[in-house]
Amino acid sequence: MENQRDLLEEQAYTAHVQQLLLALIEQAQEISRDHLQSIQAIVADAWEDLRVRPTALSEQDLEQLSTEVDRFVTRREFTDSLAERSRRMVKNPFFARVDFREDGHDVVEKIVIGLYSLKDEKGELLVHDWRAPVCSLYYDAMPGEATYDSPSGPIHGLLSLKRQYRMEDGRLKYFVDTSVSIDDSMLLDILSGATSRHMRQIVATIQAEQNAAIRQQTARVVSVVGGAGSGKTSVAMHRAAFLMYRQRDVLDANKILILSPSTAFSEYVSGVLPELGEQNIRARTLRDVVEALLGRKVEKPYRQLEVLLDPAGELRRQSVKYKCGPDFLDKLRRFADDFAAYGPNFKNVTAEGKVLIKREELKKMYLNEFRLLTPAQKLMRMSATLETRMSGMEESLYRQYEKSFEGRYSGRELRMACNMAVSQRMQPVKAQLRAMVELDGAALLRMVLDDAPKPLRDAFIENGNAGITWWEDAVAEAYLTARLGFASPDKTVYHLLVDECQDYSETALAMLSAYYPNARVTLLGDPRQRTTPGMEPCDPNRWGGCFGMADAPLYPLTKCYRSSMPIAELCNRILPNDPPLEPFGRGGAEPIVAQYSEALLKQTLKDFRAAGHKSIAVITRTQAQADSLSTKLENVYRLDGGEDDLNYEASDNVVACYHLTKGLEFDAVIVVWPDAELTDGERRRLYTAASRALHSLALLAGGGTLKGLNL
Repeated sequence: MENQRDLLEEQAYTAHVQQLLLALIEQAQEISRDHLQSIQAIVADAWEDLRVRPTALSEQDLEQLSTEVDRFVTRREFTDSLAERSRRMVKNPFFARVDFREDGHDVVEKIVIGLYSLKDEKGELLVHDWRAPVCSLYYDAMPGEATYDSPSGPIHGLLSLKRQYRMEDGRLKYFVDTSVSIDDSMLLDILSGATSRHMRQIVATIQAEQNAAIRQQTARVVSVVGGAGSGKTSVAMHRAAFLMYRQRDVLDANKILILSPSTAFSEYVSGVLPELGEQNIRARTLRDVVEALLGRKVEKPYRQLEVLLDPAGELRRQSVKYKCGPDFLDKLRRFADDFAAYGPNFKNVTAEGKVLIKREELKKMYLNEFRLLTPAQKLMRMSATLETRMSGMEESLYRQYEKSFEGRYSGRELRMACNMAVSQRMQPVKAQLRAMVELDGAALLRMVLDDAPKPLRDAFIENGNAGITWWEDAVAEAYLTARLGFASPDKTVYHLLVDECQDYSETALAMLSAYYPNARVTLLGDPRQRTTPGMEPCDPNRWGGCFGMADAPLYPLTKCYRSSMPIAELCNRILPNDPPLEPFGRGGAEPIVAQYSEALLKQTLKDFRAAGHKSIAVITRTQAQADSLSTKLENVYRLDGGEDDLNYEASDNVVACYHLTKGLEFDAVIVVWPDAELTDGERRRLYTAASRALHSLALLAGGGTLKGLNL
């Protein structure tokens, strides 16, 4: 009876909040219409003046007119955004409540928590924004003595109630009083729904371990590590929303950047922040950053992977093994330190056996005359200074040749003969100087590779001559380019989110540290999903050191909320030697494990569609397999890592190699795998593919692979 009375009271509170929201929407729409009419009136009056007399408005008048219009446009956009927030809240105005009495006070404060804050006509908070300090009680505390951190310091008190609400079609369906972060039955109810093309916000289901990472504000570098489906990317997006809310005076969407593994992934997460009421942040891939630094196109990472997976790719596997570990980063750092201190290996500049500029003079210029500049700036200043000196030498030579050629040439012919002779004499001299002072990332890396194994040295030189840059070389070049100042750092980014960090070499992370000097950093990854052949096992404890913060806090996420228990258990059997996923207790169909045939693939796809699964992925080992299968299946969209991946619809079923589906999730997944030697890396690739599935999974593989898995 008491529960029924409480439910009626909560339903009445819900209706009151919704009525206020509807009134706010109506008021905002009216204000927006007024602003639009004002804009139209201003423009119409100006147009009429110009129509009657084209010179009626001066340049100053037009500028003032533009400013006035912009002011109304800004007001209208602000009003529209408030209306949009209210619309989002109408069907789900809040999701939780805590009752808290602060020590030394008699009043128990009722704190209702929702997506955004909402005040009534008297200025009283009816709903608190989930990011407000007091709302951390819902995520972190249990009934009893509790504490939360406020801007003025810790607040202690008694938490007497912790309640969760379940809304359905704008009506409060039921509530649960609980002593944990979220009631299991309610979480199961939420997680059992279908996925979509875009990731959803999870403010109602944030767990305590996720909340700790989301609300971390003091450390410059934060690492978040967890298995597939543990909520790492959700933590990243909600952390961005939290930081923008709590640091609004210094941080906005334009100052945050997320590095995503693919174009499709960037599109997948693009809806989370707008849903949370924040402007979307910029998204780039690591390849975008590297190409911007180097000023040229480089190999796509998944193309590198295709070569590495080819049995004939032994040289590339050696290259990756040599260039992607901590030892190579140490080598790059030592080279950069020495280069910054002493410059390149200066040599005497000679002409016809005569020393024109001594190496000691060049070293002195680098070490003493331009002491406060970056290495790249020093070389640029040296180049300009030496260019002036070369001009003087050329003038002197010209006069000598002019005197020598006077009897043979005159006028224009004399000038041409003298210029040609000077050019031929000075060309070797200028070439010697250019080799020392006009450097780029490729030239710097070539110096580093002087003592590398000969096959790797030779391959690098051959690639350079052919205009090819291997991905692992591009990252190393970008590190040296950023570290030594051969490209301007990006100082506009104040927070950097790096997803799928297990795929980054330590050199790549150190490059990001050099290129984004003003950025705090959130690193997210799953060591189980390090799948690049040649790279050593992933150790997240070393990530912070790449940014100069060896003691960076690391937040482990231990549970899998994505996959059903049968799918998570199969993923654990694929990687028997790794710490297992801890699946959240959601049942489901047993995965299909069978030998591959084209007929079985088509039938399984048909069955999954008939079962009502909207998002289905056929995931392969290589892109070549994906390309081939996409021609054999109807109504599928092939992901290839390009810009077109932005255009696939939620109703499209996709075909892609596993690497391009990292970070994504689908209602159902069909893994198509050939016979392959089940090395540790191969098992990780299979795990990555299988762990994309929420509700249904089929593993269709070669007989040898299935036998090796012993599933």
